[in-house]
Amino acid sequence: MKPFQLQHMNGEHAVWFASESGTTDRRPWFGELKDIPTEDFSFAVLGDRCGMATAGVFEKALETVRDLKPDFVLSVGDLIEGYWREASSARAEWDEIDHLIEATGLPFFQIVGNHDCGSQVMLDVWRERKGLEYYAFRIGDILYLMLNTEDPPSELPDAFIDIIKKATFQIQHDPASTDEHMQAFYQDILTLLPEDQLQDLGRIELSISDEQLDFARIILEENSDARWTFVSMHKPGWKSEDPQFKRLEEMLGSRSYTIFAGHLHAMEYSSEGNREYIQLGRTGGHAHGTGPESQNVMLWVNMRSGKPSYRVIQLDGVQEAEIYKPSSSGQHLEPQEV
Repeated sequence: MKPFQLQHMNGEHAVWFASESGTTDRRPWFGELKDIPTEDFSFAVLGDRCGMATAGVFEKALETVRDLKPDFVLSVGDLIEGYWREASSARAEWDEIDHLIEATGLPFFQIVGNHDCGSQVMLDVWRERKGLEYYAFRIGDILYLMLNTEDPPSELPDAFIDIIKKATFQIQHDPASTDEHMQAFYQDILTLLPEDQLQDLGRIELSISDEQLDFARIILEENSDARWTFVSMHKPGWKSEDPQFKRLEEMLGSRSYTIFAGHLHAMEYSSEGNREYIQLGRTGGHAHGTGPESQNVMLWVNMRSGKPSYRVIQLDGVQEAEIYKPSSSGQHLEPQEV
């Protein structure tokens, strides 16, 4: 398989995707990479908006990136609650979130999450709306490989989907009682699944096809001169025992690279030699814990002379200036006598 190459703008930036996907003009991104200085630029990475989204958080993230104006934005997937049995419901949910993203006016690159493509129906809607399930692009000497860990999607049992939809509905319509609804959700799962399947829930299971790995291999070979490589995937492959992920890391070899992932709704950073692993915290999805790693965040990445640096922006602390009202007491602090 040879990837089809499409040159953007003035030829400095390029995007690749599998040739058999070139029959559609649909793309999983908004905007274009225009006038980005190849030696000095910034981008933002957003974590999971779903599942069990907290209303308003992802919207705050979009407002923040719109104001800060990174050169572009990456998402690590799970933008919608998904798991729909009817294509019309999936389309309606995508209509809502795509409208919000497009309104930022920023280039915004998406990848597939399990909520986005958790069934054949969801995958069909993704292909209908966004065309590509994996792709790559390059800015100057920096390569971005955007992968799909739901290739093919793993279908959940109908009874499990019913539990997910029930909890999602309750949280959306009664957010003040989210903790109680989540406790009921976990109890429903305990009741439904036998012990061996409950243990499997904690495992990271990836699904990456041979065709996708072939695409990644070709892209990496043709861009062996890249000074840094970013790989985006929804599920953190380094926490799995998946042989396909091991093959991917063998392909990455000795190059300097960072892998972004999400899925677990907790912010983590680790590194080993020339490789970095960054698990994005949630950007709206329900917290899986209570520590600082479980807060709503987005990641800011600065590229300087081919090397990245990272800053975590905690969205729960981002406030509008208008909430800080003048003191109603009319009193002011007097200088203390020394």
